[in-house]
Amino acid sequence: MKPFRRIPYRLFCATRNTFLCDVVLSFSAPSCSHGRVTITTTYPDPLSPDTVKRHAQSQSWFKNSQGELLMCVGRFSLPDALKRRGIGSWIWSMIHQHLPDTVQNRLILTGSLSSTDALVPRTDSDGRPVMGSEGPELMNQVDLRNRFWNRMLDPVSSDKPALWCDEQGNGAFRGLFRNPAPTPYPRHILVKSLDFPLQKSA
Repeated sequence: MKPFRRIPYRLFCATRNTFLCDVVLSFSAPSCSHGRVTITTTYPDPLSPDTVKRHAQSQSWFKNSQGELLMCVGRFSLPDALKRRGIGSWIWSMIHQHLPDTVQNRLILTGSLSSTDALVPRTDSDGRPVMGSEGPELMNQVDLRNRFWNRMLDPVSSDKPALWCDEQGNGAFRGLFRNPAPTPYPRHILVKSLDFPLQKSA
C-alpha cells in the first residue's frame, strides 16, 4: 500500500516542560474495507541522551467475510522510557480521530492477552530502568493493561464482555473501537502538532 497521510506530533513532559518524543502516524491507503497505520516514535535514550532511538509498529484493518471491519491488534508497545505517561492512550485516541468516517464507528479491535506481556521494567522519573540485585526490576501490570484496553472497547454484543482475562493475566479482547481519551490531551504530557518534516534519527 502506498503512503496516504503522515501526521507528526511532538510530545513534552507537562510538569517539567522537557522533550519526550516525536510521534508520527502514517496512514496507508485507508478505505472502508482496508488500511494500515504505522506509529513511529523517536526519543532520546535515557541512558545516553545524545543518542536518538526509533520505535516503529503497524496495525492494519480489513473487512472479513461477514462484512465486519476488524483490526487484529498485534503486540502494541512503547519504549520503557515512555511508559506510564498516558502516551499509549493518546496514540490510540489519535488513531481513532484520524480514521476515515466510514471506518471510525464500525471498527472492531481484537487481540490476545498473555501473562508475560503485562510484566514491564520499573523506571525512574527520567525513564531509566531501576536495577535490582538480579537485573532490572519488573512490575506486574495486568490490571493496568486491562484498563488500558477496556477504555477503548465497547461490547459487540450484550451477552459477551469486550475483554476477558484469567487470574494469571491470560485472555483476549474483541470490541468496538471507541476513543479512549475524549479529552484533548493526557495530564502528564503536552502535545504540539507539527506541519513540517521531522529530523531523521541516526
